[in-house]
Amino acid sequence: MIFQDPMTSLNPVQRVGDQIIEQIQAHRDLGDAEARTRAIEMLDRVGIPRAAERARSYPHEFSGGMRQRAMIAMAFSCEPDVLIADEPTTALDVTIQAQILRQIIEMREESNAGVILVTHDLGVVAEVADRIAVMYGGQIVEHGTIDELFYDPQHPYTWGLLGSIARVDRDRPDRLPAISGLPPSLANPPEGCRFRPRCPHAFDACRQLPDLEHRGGRSSDHVDRCFLSDEQKRTVREVDGHVGLMSAGATS
Repeated sequence: MIFQDPMTSLNPVQRVGDQIIEQIQAHRDLGDAEARTRAIEMLDRVGIPRAAERARSYPHEFSGGMRQRAMIAMAFSCEPDVLIADEPTTALDVTIQAQILRQIIEMREESNAGVILVTHDLGVVAEVADRIAVMYGGQIVEHGTIDELFYDPQHPYTWGLLGSIARVDRDRPDRLPAISGLPPSLANPPEGCRFRPRCPHAFDACRQLPDLEHRGGRSSDHVDRCFLSDEQKRTVREVDGHVGLMSAGATS
């Protein structure tokens, strides 16, 4: 797993190389010399300059991007079948974000590992994902391929996410679109569809929880939790000529 904040995930009083060695030896029967060689090799593969020397550095001596690279090296050091990346680029500037994402993609292709990327950044999703699961209130509300989610979204929450993105190919709005209301309490979730209190298209049936199933869209693998018909979805998801969510005061 690659955690969101490498500064708090790495032990601040242990050298970076020693932490990777500890990870390797916890899962593989390797001696100290072999494990150290493997750790240095992984740091070199993720682009850490002078890897043998920097392996003796402490986390505070690394930049944010280098710390995240060290976390990637640690995550791939035992050649996992599945890698979970939890917001791996949140605290980084866009240039370093691109480098880290490229590094994850390259390591994935080399190791043939499956990657589960947890993120709120749809730009990142568009660049690296094959399939997308949109979650709201602790539940998957829509699941499909990247083309299906971006070009034929079926759930109102997905429309709201897509409509909230600032676009350079459109006129600058006076105010960025936003989803009205607040996320639900997971300790006391709303009755039925969890997005119902914030959805301008909610109706009586939404007081029952919809199953996650194919309801429309291009393929049977594209599933969602929304009782609106396929025809209704195609009509109401268009706001000012683009996919989006109507404001709470509007009527569908």
